[in-house]
Amino acid sequence: MIYLVLINGLIDSFNPCAIGVLILYLGLLLSFQTQKKLLISFGLFYILSIYLTYLFIGLGLFKTFHIFGIHDFFGWLATFVVLVLGLYNLKEYFCPKLYIPYLSPFLSKCRIPNWQSSYSIISAAILGFLVGLCEFPCSGGVYLATVALLSFKQTFLQGLIYLMLYNLMFILPLIIIFSTIGNNKIFEKIKMANNQNFTKIKLIMGLSMTISAILLLFWLIK
Repeated sequence: MIYLVLINGLIDSFNPCAIGVLILYLGLLLSFQTQKKLLISFGLFYILSIYLTYLFIGLGLFKTFHIFGIHDFFGWLATFVVLVLGLYNLKEYFCPKLYIPYLSPFLSKCRIPNWQSSYSIISAAILGFLVGLCEFPCSGGVYLATVALLSFKQTFLQGLIYLMLYNLMFILPLIIIFSTIGNNKIFEKIKMANNQNFTKIKLIMGLSMTISAILLLFWLIK
């Protein structure tokens, strides 16, 4: 289970929104020649806010599954949502121009927030919170499937530890990117890689969500 949690957390971490926002705003702060202390504070509180937001979302779902049971309505709902999100991401990779009524407009709303406030600790925390909320409907299918499987196999305390590990893997790329802000060449390469691999991320997310949904379905009907 621990390997599944770590791998799923790492897969979930490669998403354009959280990484794109961090690169965008750190780049802006660097261009404004912001003081190093403020730059470090912004990045740390942004990453911490995403970690806590995603963790509490997972804990809420985990508690819900524990109360109502994975074999009941919520278990089947989780499987359906994960499968739909997985197939949608595969559609985005193979047939990006195919329009799906209701679903395409809803999921297309996941965009980088246009935050106009001053770059401070409070704005970083709020921005991280907004990005965390935005990320869940877009790429949270892997997270949802993982939480559902944990609730089937683990106690609440064990699930809490696994979720903390999952979310540590989720923010790992952000930590790595943040650690490179002092090196402009590395920072620009990461920025370019994030832009170039956007479509490949859709394929990886789609495959991982679809596989997770199949595994969850297997546990439900077993």
